[in-house]
This record gives sequence, C-alpha cells and structure tokens, in this order.
Amino acid sequence: MSSNKKGGDERFLRVQKDPRFWEMPERERKIDKRFQSMFHDKRFTEKYTVNKRGRPINQTSTEDLKHFYNVSSSEDEDDDEEGVKSKKKKEVKEELVKVEIEVKVEKEVKVKKEVKVEKEVKVEIEVKEELVKVEIEVKVEKEVKVKVEKEVKESKDVKAEGPPSERGVRVIEEDELVRYTAAEKTFAVRKGLPVYLLAASICQGVEEQIPHLTAAYVHPDTFLARSLEQHAWKFDRVTGEALVVVHIGTDDVASGLSPAAIVGQMEALIDRIQHGHAEPLYVAVCSILPRLVDNQRTMGTVRDTNRRFHELCRRKKDTIHLPTGKLFLHHRQIIQNYFTGDGVHLNVEGKKVLFNYLKTFLWHFCKHS
Repeated sequence: MSSNKKGGDERFLRVQKDPRFWEMPERERKIDKRFQSMFHDKRFTEKYTVNKRGRPINQTSTEDLKHFYNVSSSEDEDDDEEGVKSKKKKEVKEELVKVEIEVKVEKEVKVKKEVKVEKEVKVEIEVKEELVKVEIEVKVEKEVKVKVEKEVKESKDVKAEGPPSERGVRVIEEDELVRYTAAEKTFAVRKGLPVYLLAASICQGVEEQIPHLTAAYVHPDTFLARSLEQHAWKFDRVTGEALVVVHIGTDDVASGLSPAAIVGQMEALIDRIQHGHAEPLYVAVCSILPRLVDNQRTMGTVRDTNRRFHELCRRKKDTIHLPTGKLFLHHRQIIQNYFTGDGVHLNVEGKKVLFNYLKTFLWHFCKHS
C-alpha cells in the first residue's frame, strides 16, 4: 500500500501512516563500506545444498546478498577516486598546457616585438648614417664649389704680377732673374726657363693645361726604377739651364716598397737627371698623392715618403719639394670629389686643381705665364 494514498475507510487510516505497510521503492540503494563485511564475514555466510524446490545446488547466501544489494565496493570507490584524480590530473595537465601555450605565445610576441624594435633601430641608424653621409657630401661639394669659385675669381683678378705666392715662399724679380726662396733655399732662376715634366698617368692631359711645357714625358704604370732605367737618359739632351718637374704615381707604394727604398730610388733618379750638366738643371719633386683605396699601411707609407721627400730636397742642391698632396686633403681627410670611381686616378676637377698649382709654381719660379 502506498503512503501517498489518501481517502478510504477510517478504520484503516493508521495503516496508511505506518511505514511497515509502505511499498518498497523501485530505485536501487547502495550499501556503503560500513556493511561490506557481511559479504566476506563467515558469520553472515550460509551454504545451500538444495534450492526451494529441492534441487541440489552449490550456492551461498553471499551471492543472494550481492543479487539483492548494490554494494558500493572499495574498488568502485577507488575507481571513482582514481577517476576524480585522473580527471583532476587531466584538468591540471590541460591547464599547464594552456599556460605553456600562453607563455610560448607571449614569448613569441615578445621576440617579434624585439625583432621589430631591433629592425626599426637598425633602419633608424642606417637612415642617420645615410643622412650624415649626405651632409658630408653636400658639405664637401659646397667647399669644393667655394674653392673653385675662389680660384676662378682669383684667376680673373690676376694682373701682370701673376698669382699670389704660397705661404713660406718669397719671390723677387730682377732684370732677367727671379729669386725664389722656399724651405730655407734660394734659387736665382732665369725668366722663361725651359720646363720638362716626368710624370705617371696621373698627369695625362697636362699639355692642354700647361701649353708652354718644353716636353712632357707621361708614362702610365711607371715605377721609379723603370724611370731611372728607361726615361732619365732623355734629359741628357737638355742644354743650358732648365727645370724638371718629377711627379711619380703610387705604383711604388702599392708594390710594398718602404719609404726609405722609395726615397733612395728618387735620389738616384735626381742624380741621374742632373748628371753631366754644366749649368744648373733644377728638379722639383712633387708629393705622392693620397688615394681613396689606400689602407692604413699605404697611407702611412705615403705620409712618411712625402716627409722624406721634403728632407731630401732640403739637403740636395738645385732641388725643391712641391707639397701637392696637401691639395687633396681637408682636415686630413681625402676629398673624394677629386677622384674617379676607381679611387686611384684624378677626375677632371682633381686634375684642374693639380695643374693650376703647377702653373702657379712655374709663374713664381721662372715667370712662365
């Protein structure tokens, strides 16, 4: 009889409230681990030999208990606990994986930002360097332009007395002589003196700029030793007082010769040119020009050699040093606009600067216009 049933005979109303007469619920109930001992304790075990119909069987009451009761075994609980633990482990593992992924993504984003910032800084540095380079080029170009304009203006303003003498040079003009003093040496030179030029390829085209040269011997790729053997004999035919301007290239420096060896060969060349002449045969030795392709070694060789050229010309008779190398330096830096793309040869502007210097020297030394 159900406990929820209402109405009926009043005599049996108390039966409805008595749990003993209630129907068993259909849902299963589990027996917890407190009562698990009845499944394996011998006190709760009874062995059957026959069933209720008298048929022989081999069965115990434990099997009936398991049939009628759904027992919450320790194994099930352990399984449940293990399931919960495994589930928690899985969740923790998933959380860790998620955190690792987030950290990895954050790290990648950070690396990308750093790379981006590094690239931006690099680009900014390159832009700044390019701007500095452009500013230097503009500054040098402006200085060259000002210098050229100054030279043009000076050439227009030159009167009969010729261009102004360089610093440290004194010129006194007499009837037929010019007294030229430089580096503590005085030369008494006849006006209109014949002028010869012995030079490397750097002076190609000099005849067009200095047309009053008596002769110009321009030999590309010429070393001092070769000039001494192959070209010095040409001055044996010179008679009377004359001036020889020597402008060697940088082949001797590039070949690895030391400054002392180069100066020694230059002295031998001067002696060979002046040998056997009754009248003075003056020799003007030009400096070795710097080059854009020079490294630290060759730049040092050029500086030391030019210094030794100056000392050589001071002690040798009828010899003068022309510091042409200074024309191509500005604050000890080579003026790039005076050179061609190979960094070795002079361009049109560079040759103009060199030839104008030689013309100025010749005017003061022997009044060549």
